[in-house]
Amino acid sequence: MQYRTIGNTGLKISEIGFGCGNNAVLMVKAPYDEQVKVVRRALDCGITFFDTAFAYGLGKSEENLGRILKDLGANPVISTKIRLEADCVSDIKAATVRAVEAGLDRLGRERVDFVQLHTRVTRERGMDKRFSLTPHDVLGANGVIDGFKTMRERGKVGFFGFSGLGETAALHELVDSGEFHGFQCYYNLLNPSAGHAVPKNFSAQDYRLILDRAAANGMGAFIIRILAAGALTSDPSTGGGGSGNTLSPGSDYPLDL
Repeated sequence: MQYRTIGNTGLKISEIGFGCGNNAVLMVKAPYDEQVKVVRRALDCGITFFDTAFAYGLGKSEENLGRILKDLGANPVISTKIRLEADCVSDIKAATVRAVEAGLDRLGRERVDFVQLHTRVTRERGMDKRFSLTPHDVLGANGVIDGFKTMRERGKVGFFGFSGLGETAALHELVDSGEFHGFQCYYNLLNPSAGHAVPKNFSAQDYRLILDRAAANGMGAFIIRILAAGALTSDPSTGGGGSGNTLSPGSDYPLDL
């Protein structure tokens, strides 16, 4: 196993992480003994980074991961994510603190190394089917960052991140703020725009070299959807472990296939 340091944090993790999301099903719906077997195998292989979130099974992934790690006596680097919805806008900071505390409770841990915002970020607040926050909601007074900092002051979290989904300009604003230590970056062979220039007629979302921008700000990156929701697996007809949900606007799963 190879190991890398996350940006300027000094935190070293395995370059291959263990995703605990819905797309893999394992940490949400599989039998407990199967979950234990796979997590133990991952640890034996040198994997030291586990990524979970409330949105994965509405807390089931966090609960299962926390229980398994406790039973195995393991203490890897853990990242969990909070998803804020429209009912948080009256007091985003307080909602952030509550969400992080609830995640820690489900994990059965006093502290996590990384906490990340799972809500998409757009120039205007999205109030439709898919709620989104603005950069000001995240960075402004009594926003998400203030909530994260409160939890860090309480010794509950180490570093901050966000899911790099939403509008490109808004995501760049978060990167440029200097408030984050890492982020989840959508990046694969079918949409490499986070790290490579793409043609003007590129049909998917152009993330405009956000990886370079993040590196210049001392941030680390956790790459997501590296197999394009299964489209890049050897036999997509079997599902490929993918959900068919590309996550990224402008990408289309049948077209990716």
